[in-house]
Amino acid sequence: MRPFPQQHSLSLQARLVILLLVTVLPLVGVASFGIVRILDGERAQIERDVKERVEILCGAVDREIGSVQVSLQILASSPNLLRGDMEAFASQIREALKVQGLAIGLHDATAEEIVSTTRPYGELPPRRTNRATVDQIVKTGKPHISNLFTGRVMQRPILTVGVPVLQDGKVVYVLTMALDPAHLSAILEQQNIPPEWTAGILDRKGIIVARNRDLERFLGQPATAALRERIAGAVEGWFPNVTSEGLGVYAAFRRSPITGWTVAIGIPKAAVDGPLRRAYWLALVGGTATLALSVALAWWMARAIRRPVEALTAATRALGKAEPVDRLVGGVRELDQVGDALRTTAVALTRSRAELEVIVAERTRELAGANERLTTEIRAREQAQTALLQAQKMEAMGQLTGGIAHDFNNLLTAASGSLELLETRISDERSQRLLEIARRAMSRGASLTGSLLAFARKQRLEPVLADVNAIIIDITDLLRRSIGPTVEVRHSLASAPWPILIDTGQIETAILNVAINARDAMPPGGVLLIETRNIPAGGDDMPEEVVDRDCVLVSMADTGTGMSPEVIAHAFEPFFTTKEIGKGTGLGLSTVFGVVRQSGGAVRIRSRVGEGTTVEIYLPRAKPASVGFAEGLPPIGPRMRAGARILVVDDDSDVRWVTIECLREIGHFVAEADSGQAALAILQKGNPCDLLVMDVAMAGLSGRDTVRLARHTRPDLKVLFVTGYADESAVEGPGCGDPLIKKPFKPADLAEAVRQALRQPPVSQGSGNVVPLRH
Repeated sequence: MRPFPQQHSLSLQARLVILLLVTVLPLVGVASFGIVRILDGERAQIERDVKERVEILCGAVDREIGSVQVSLQILASSPNLLRGDMEAFASQIREALKVQGLAIGLHDATAEEIVSTTRPYGELPPRRTNRATVDQIVKTGKPHISNLFTGRVMQRPILTVGVPVLQDGKVVYVLTMALDPAHLSAILEQQNIPPEWTAGILDRKGIIVARNRDLERFLGQPATAALRERIAGAVEGWFPNVTSEGLGVYAAFRRSPITGWTVAIGIPKAAVDGPLRRAYWLALVGGTATLALSVALAWWMARAIRRPVEALTAATRALGKAEPVDRLVGGVRELDQVGDALRTTAVALTRSRAELEVIVAERTRELAGANERLTTEIRAREQAQTALLQAQKMEAMGQLTGGIAHDFNNLLTAASGSLELLETRISDERSQRLLEIARRAMSRGASLTGSLLAFARKQRLEPVLADVNAIIIDITDLLRRSIGPTVEVRHSLASAPWPILIDTGQIETAILNVAINARDAMPPGGVLLIETRNIPAGGDDMPEEVVDRDCVLVSMADTGTGMSPEVIAHAFEPFFTTKEIGKGTGLGLSTVFGVVRQSGGAVRIRSRVGEGTTVEIYLPRAKPASVGFAEGLPPIGPRMRAGARILVVDDDSDVRWVTIECLREIGHFVAEADSGQAALAILQKGNPCDLLVMDVAMAGLSGRDTVRLARHTRPDLKVLFVTGYADESAVEGPGCGDPLIKKPFKPADLAEAVRQALRQPPVSQGSGNVVPLRH
């Protein structure tokens, strides 16, 4: 079959329409242009009329203010005032007040009120009023009108007009008159302004002083932002605006060169645009009607020719849209036969489409269910992986910081011990000062390792049964001194918080660290709210670490800059800080994390940028029956004499040498070993040993295992453990009385620990193992 060639041709109907449009459109365009020109002239005339009204109203306001100034200038030249007869002058201004004004007052150059109609003559004046007006008149020597303000005596919105009282060319007094803003509104009423217009008088700040509509509602309120912006940049103008009531207007304004006030009149847009819009619509409707009539005639003429073709086209489109096709009766037999074929095809396609839709709907439901299950599994897996990665990262960082702290403590022990031994050998002042500087550096290093151990959860805690409210109240004064007066500390404490088992010193340090971070996030100051609550186990919002335990929540919320999610993800990492270089160590929140986690709790940060930060500390509830109390040591007797035989075991040669020298300085006999195996070899020889000074963490055989093996043959062996790293709970179990000293230590602390260890009775035995240790 030969296809029909595609041609770019126009239908008969289109040709007829184009012919009529070419004829009619120029006529419609010329008529519309003429109407538009007429309407633009009418709009310009309305603008001129409104601006003229504004100028007349501005002149009326200036004349009224000028008449008040003239009245005051007449009073200012009163003989009673010039010769200083204030009582007579007070009577004179009371008479003048009957003519106009709310009050008249006389002030000296410092704004002190001398005479006023608001109080009897001779009565003590109130504190200074109208200070700005008086100062301006004294400064310029010219009359001045104030902005709208609330009078202290009258307790209502007023205006004041002031004139200077001159003597020898110098301002000695200022005479002022208070005016009621309603007096200016009366001027607006005298101008016969149409009631649908909005007229107002604004002071120099753009505050409404007078208004012809709803004065009580808008008196003293600022004008619209658009009007204030316009009058700030121009003396007069015309622009579209919205009134304070929300009415659309065209506004004209003019600022008085005398008072600096602005007069504005707004004419509703409907009054200006209504006639113009009607004329526009008239031109549009007329032109459209002409065009429509022309097109209708062309359409009617062509429809009889192309009606059968349109029916066939409609049937084809219906077939494409899967709509039913009606029987075609167009008067042309061949086209009717094509229409019947299209109708038969449409029925078949409708049946096939219905079957296909059923199949697709069923498959879609199956895919949606599978996709939903897959999405849920992926989301759960991602959450689990994220939590696992975070836990692994924090654990790895804890191991790393703990190892660093251990090695650093060994270095500090060797360095600080050497400095202490060196002190007795130095006598000159300069060397002593250098020694003191080095000693302070050692102290700061020890503090740094303490923070690292806190994060690694390997510091020694001394938990006691405590009331968290009492801890917070006791530390509040320290918080206020530490964070300064710009931050207000508030409390919202639970009425009866559950008891907690906590090291009070460590939790106070954690609270202080959070408070200091909050202060740094609020440079201009703010509020720090400390809140406590009892949180039962199983709460939906509890951290996973403590979800199955009753907890006491300590929440510290500030109003600072907040944190982004990226910052929150790294906030507990050691040495991470967003502060400037030199203004933070990055160990504050990591210390909080370590202390809380070592105490069995959890810590969490909630924050958004610009909305402040909340640090939530969950501390497990203590069971009173489970809290034990350490028995007190017996009182320390007289210092034992030196001369004990001591074996020092440490795998760090510098630490071991310093320890030996410190002990020898106080008169003990010291042997040494660099490992657990070497120590056991010395002890197996049967040499006397009054005390074993043992490092806990050593390569190979640990100090803990060395002591256990040594007591198989020497059950009465006394031991002093030394540690800079290990978790001390592993060497202090029930029934274990071996003392422990932490690195770095001072020689005096070592001497005291040795003395206590020597005077301590032998530890109890059990099951062949002298020291029961927790692994």
